[in-house]
Amino acid sequence: MLRRLALVAVLALTACTAQPDPPTPSPTPTVVPLSVAQGTKAALTVADLPKGWDDGVAPDPIPTLRLPITYTPAECRLLRDPLRDRATPATSIRGQYFHRAADQNVDKDATEVIASWPTPQLSLLRQIAAALPRCKTYAGVLDGESYRLFARELPVPGLRDGIALRFGDPNDPTLKSGTYSGYVVRGGTVLALRADSDTFTTDAAFIRFLTTAVARLDAAIG
Repeated sequence: MLRRLALVAVLALTACTAQPDPPTPSPTPTVVPLSVAQGTKAALTVADLPKGWDDGVAPDPIPTLRLPITYTPAECRLLRDPLRDRATPATSIRGQYFHRAADQNVDKDATEVIASWPTPQLSLLRQIAAALPRCKTYAGVLDGESYRLFARELPVPGLRDGIALRFGDPNDPTLKSGTYSGYVVRGGTVLALRADSDTFTTDAAFIRFLTTAVARLDAAIG
């Protein structure tokens, strides 16, 4: 009898202390990156832009919006340069668009990058959104020159999985200086736009530009 009770106690103790095998880590989900043909189809063309724009788009082996700027806080680079530290994309297309104003000697321009990876990229938007409250004003150093900027989000009605940002000089209450950026994610593809406020003189004008680019991307993805 005592031997049976001891055996039961040992079995009960073993059941309580045995640890289940650790779960197998879930593999990183994969998505099909855009082909070069899809990326080129998604890119803006001059016909998509208002009168006064020219130039166009071509495949580029190293398309980038990267700038050699040091940011303080460091995480604020995500707002201006979110592709800088990401892996090399499977597919990438760069478009450069120019607006030639008759009354100015300097060409205005906007840049579009469509980069596609075989893994989901939605986390990029979460990282930008998390950094934004801490980057309402930030410092940057470019070629030894220091400057300060503010960053704020632009509301874009109906925009899905994307964000639009306005940057400017905190000492310029008229907001006539600065730049715009827009980032949109579709699966493993990131659409990135950049333009200065001389090119798009109102927030609404840049939002229309971004909306047009997103529509082309969605049409190309199908």
